Amino acid sequence: MKIEVVSALKQYKEAKILEVENIKFEEGKIYAILGLNGSGKSTLFHCIAGICQLTKGEIKYNGKNFISEKNNISLMMQYPYLFNCSAKENIIMGLKFRKMSSNDIELKFENYAKYFDIGEIINKNGKKLSGGEIAKVAMLRTVIQETEVAILDEPTASMDIESTIKAETLIKDIMDDKKTIIMVTHDLYQAERIADEVIFMDKGRILEIGEKNRIFNNPTNPKLRLLLNKIAIK
Repeated sequence: MKIEVVSALKQYKEAKILEVENIKFEEGKIYAILGLNGSGKSTLFHCIAGICQLTKGEIKYNGKNFISEKNNISLMMQYPYLFNCSAKENIIMGLKFRKMSSNDIELKFENYAKYFDIGEIINKNGKKLSGGEIAKVAMLRTVIQETEVAILDEPTASMDIESTIKAETLIKDIMDDKKTIIMVTHDLYQAERIADEVIFMDKGRILEIGEKNRIFNNPTNPKLRLLLNKIAIK
């Protein structure tokens, strides 16, 4: 699926939270959206996911509106909500809602559950999981739907290093099917490891966008150069 954001403005009273002239997301790529707190990252993906509406402008999905394409988008929030049922039920709930057969659901669950060591928690109530466990369940619940677009908001922020690497492997593996991944992350090293394209935002605007290696090796925006030099990425 191709997504295009055109003349997008999100405003609360007099404050402009998001102001993006034009940006395109193409299939088969992982996009990492970078920026400090308050830069507009979450507002951008909330609008793309249809959670909130733009004040002005439009977002096109294969040239169509969100309603006609919403089933092709899945979303993982930074602070996921889990239902009062087992971890496994939380993961497969979306597939049940789509009335998929029990056999197909089980096959999909086994295919994705192998990425994380969740054997000890599959029968545990989602309300009693730790932060890292919640993140694993939420990520599996998102990718198991196999939508054309997956939007991930800080997907590994609560995970340990081992789980983070497994999550990154999962993200890269699902790209074999020409998906589109839009990922918000504070982890610049993570973006450098797995992204194809990087978008740097500040104060609701896109200051720089481009292919990963160029962005990290030769950024043109002064703020981005300062940020990358500060953490010693060469």
